[in-house]
Amino acid sequence: MASVKGKTRRRLSLDSPPNLSVETQLRMLVFGSSSRDQISLTHSVLERDVFSGDEVNISATKKSSGFLQERNITLVNTPNLQDNDLPESILHKELRKAICFSCPGPHAVVFVVDPFNLTSATMDTLKTMIHYFGEGVLKHTLIVLYHERDMKTLSIEDEVKKNKSFRELAEKCSQNYLFFNEEANRTEGSQTQALLTKVDEMVLEHGMFSNMEFKEAEKRIQIEERFFRKSKEKETRGVLKALENQHSGEALVSEILKYEEKIQLECREKAELVVADKLGFTGRVVDYAVAVGKGAFVGALLGFTVGYEGMAVGAAIGAGLGAVLGGAANEAWNYIYKSFTDGH
Repeated sequence: MASVKGKTRRRLSLDSPPNLSVETQLRMLVFGSSSRDQISLTHSVLERDVFSGDEVNISATKKSSGFLQERNITLVNTPNLQDNDLPESILHKELRKAICFSCPGPHAVVFVVDPFNLTSATMDTLKTMIHYFGEGVLKHTLIVLYHERDMKTLSIEDEVKKNKSFRELAEKCSQNYLFFNEEANRTEGSQTQALLTKVDEMVLEHGMFSNMEFKEAEKRIQIEERFFRKSKEKETRGVLKALENQHSGEALVSEILKYEEKIQLECREKAELVVADKLGFTGRVVDYAVAVGKGAFVGALLGFTVGYEGMAVGAAIGAGLGAVLGGAANEAWNYIYKSFTDGH
């Protein structure tokens, strides 16, 4: 793809510190104590309705983006864990999708709660987040106490701080919390600005959230993205030639940049969907490879060509060798057992 002189954009490596310039896409992974609060916050921040009027329950991961207050913002809403009793397999798949949609990692994990309905169930949602993403997610979690009542924030804070569940929740998340008043945001946009400022502060302190699963997903997404970009090379050459015939000077530079950004976005989104569809199993394989050793990992991948049963047999052979060499007999057996149960 042609590049524009003086406008070359550098892709950040997975280990690079996040760039907090206004050009950076600010990614937030959104959980909530209710679908209603998640939807309301998303609409308020993005200043548009991304969920239809019929969607009152978030049961599938949804990615929404917008440009406001001179920032590119992406919100990835996960299924609401209190409104849904999803089977483990479905929830696992949707959270893997959330990983792909927020790769290479979210700048913050936003936990939307109702300040007037803080219960032990709120803590249960946090426990589920930790179960899937690990303890490390806590220092990247911002509690957003979303409300629409016309009340002074200070009076709400005083009341909320008396709540035992909130005090426990805030302590777990390093006191990273923010009150978000819908009415004030609708008229001033001040609440969204406060949220973005808080996220920037958290990123400066801790960086963006990532772990092995995010890094593995990002690598796979980049591979798929290159594939899609390559498949568009002929089309791209034709479009660039047409633009050169229609424009010149700064106008040409602007049109080429717009086209490059459009193609990059299209290829990225296609790649995320492809990897999200595949990652439900492969992400788990990578996790077990660490515990069992390369023997089981390679054996499982070889067995994968003949299906789950073959994968389990391959894992058994490889794990046996890996366990002997690495002293991981228990982990090897757990891996083999899980391979069989997943297959059936």
